[in-house]
Amino acid sequence: MLTRRALGLAALAALPARAAARRIAVAGGGIAEIVCALGAAGRLVGVDSTALFPTALRALPQIGYLRNLGAEGVLSLAPDLLLAAHDAGPPEVIGQLARAGVRIVRTPRVHDAASLLEATAVIAAALDLSADGVRLVSALADDFATLRTIVSASPARPSAVFVLAIGGGAPQAAGRDTAADAMLSLAGVRNVIREYRGYRPVSAEALLAAEPGAVVTTSHTVEALGGPAGLAAVPALAVLRAVRTGAIVSLDSLYLLGFGPRTAHAARDLAAALHGESRIARLPHRPWLEDIA
Repeated sequence: MLTRRALGLAALAALPARAAARRIAVAGGGIAEIVCALGAAGRLVGVDSTALFPTALRALPQIGYLRNLGAEGVLSLAPDLLLAAHDAGPPEVIGQLARAGVRIVRTPRVHDAASLLEATAVIAAALDLSADGVRLVSALADDFATLRTIVSASPARPSAVFVLAIGGGAPQAAGRDTAADAMLSLAGVRNVIREYRGYRPVSAEALLAAEPGAVVTTSHTVEALGGPAGLAAVPALAVLRAVRTGAIVSLDSLYLLGFGPRTAHAARDLAAALHGESRIARLPHRPWLEDIA
C-alpha cells in the first residue's frame, strides 16, 4: 500500500509540466496558503474571501466568495491561471472563465492528510514548481506522521462535539465526513456525533445523550456570541457538563478547518487542548506558519 507521502509524490510526478503561470487567481483559503508555502505568493493577483492567511493576502483584489465567484471580477485581473477548490463555483461562472481562455486547475476535495498531500502536488505542478512541491509534500507528510506518533502515545482518547453556526436556534454539530470530524480524528479525539454525515442542528437531549467531554468550536463562533459566557448561555449547550466545567476549545476558523499546510500543527494544538499540553509534544516549526502582514 502506498504511504500518504508516496501518494502525494506520485500525483506530483504524474502531472505534465506546463509553462509557468505568472498571474494567478485563487479560490480557496487552503489553496492560497499552499501557494504561499511554495514561495509563489508574488504571482497572486487575486483571491477569494476565504483567503485570510497570510494576512498580506487580504490586500489583494477580491474575486468574491468561494462558491459565488464573479466572472467579471476574475477576468478584470487578466489571470493566466485560476486555482480552484473542488467546490468553487457556481458552475456557470467556472464555465464562462474557461470559455474566456482562463486556464483552470481544480484541486481534489481535501478532507484528510492524504488528500491534502495530493492537492499540494496538483498545485505545485500547476505552478511549475515540482521540486518545491516534492519538498513541501515530504515535510507535510513528516508532520502528519509525527503527529500520529504523538497522539497514539496518549493514554486516553478524549471525546468532543464540534459545533458551528450557533445563532438563534439549535447549534450545528459536525457529523461524519466533515472537516471538523477529520480534525478531531487527527487530534486523536472521538467525535461523539456519528449518526449522520455533514452538519445538522442538534438538540440538548441529543447532546446530553452523547456526553461529550469537551465542546470544540471556532474563535469566530465564540466572538459572535460575545465570548465564552455567550456560548455557555446557549440552551442546547448549557446543559452539558463540559460547558459547565469550562471544557470549551476554540481555534481560528481557517487554521482549524482550512486544510492547508498548517493543518498538522492545528491538529496538534487541538490535541494539546484536549489531551493536555504536557502529553502532546510540539511539531517542528515550519516557515509557512509565519504570517506575512
